[in-house]
Amino acid sequence: MDERDANIRGKLNSVKDTSEEVKQLEEQANAVLRAARAEIAVALNQMKKETQAEVEAKIAEGRKKVDAELQEALANLEKQKEETVKALDSQIAALSQDIVNKVLPTA
Repeated sequence: MDERDANIRGKLNSVKDTSEEVKQLEEQANAVLRAARAEIAVALNQMKKETQAEVEAKIAEGRKKVDAELQEALANLEKQKEETVKALDSQIAALSQDIVNKVLPTA
């Protein structure tokens, strides 16, 4: 009987020791998970910053390109305006001369 009690007590102590070991392993696993989550959060934030910087750079490049095209188009319009005004001036002079010739015929 004593032997049986000792055997049962030994098994109970073994189970208690094992449960403590399991608790320690769970705590270690939780610590590892927390550390991994923290590393992932840092990595994600870094990637987000890098991606944001790339997007902003591409947007700035696109704006610069659009601004250059707009300036070129405005310059072309101004040039066309000047050419049109010159053509109209020469036509006005010719038309004025025609009117003068019709109204005041040369004798």
